[in-house]
Amino acid sequence: MTIKEKVLSSVKTSFAKYGLKKDELSKLVDLIVASRGLTDESKDEDVTSAITAVEPYVGMMQSSFNRAVSETTKKFDGWIDPNDPNHKPTPPVPPTPPVPPTGLTQEQVQQMIAEATKSTQKAVSEAVAAAIAPYKEKEERARLDDLFGKSEKLKDVPQQFRSRYQLDKEENLETLAQQCADDWTALKQSLVANGSFVEAPKATSPEDEQNDFIKMMQGFSERNAPKE
Repeated sequence: MTIKEKVLSSVKTSFAKYGLKKDELSKLVDLIVASRGLTDESKDEDVTSAITAVEPYVGMMQSSFNRAVSETTKKFDGWIDPNDPNHKPTPPVPPTPPVPPTGLTQEQVQQMIAEATKSTQKAVSEAVAAAIAPYKEKEERARLDDLFGKSEKLKDVPQQFRSRYQLDKEENLETLAQQCADDWTALKQSLVANGSFVEAPKATSPEDEQNDFIKMMQGFSERNAPKE
């Protein structure tokens, strides 16, 4: 089962009360999958979390949609096309329903209702996208940080130094990694020249690298502190 089929199956159950049509459900599923970065490997809890995050907005916008259609339909309740040859005038019965502007045809009234429906459905999609955006941004930030941290160019650079750099988009990975590596090399050379740092053996753990980096920076600060 593909991720779209999995999400669609869950959405049909979770959103059944909203009366969404087949094509509307399909578009909503596409939006959920794309916005939350779901794949065929995503777990059931990831799917459930994505649907749960979206449901309040779907309910709110569906309520607005129903109200808009109801108000538009009510506005033309009881209206009869004056150009309809099959229309036989009947005595007016109070209260007289509101009459649309002269000259509107039945097709124009139906078009107005359809436009109101289309506008509200667009608002539903936009609200869902806005609700999912923070989750998508957080996941993208974590993905970029992971890519940057795994760059081969940075294997000898301590994590505390790497954390000063933040990758903005994947296509800049190589450029930023090279800049970080070059800056680290330049810093080490400067500290070695000042006698503040001596190259440590290569066989060290991440914890050792972190401690060496902290000690190195402390020693540099002490050596270069203004003398009283």
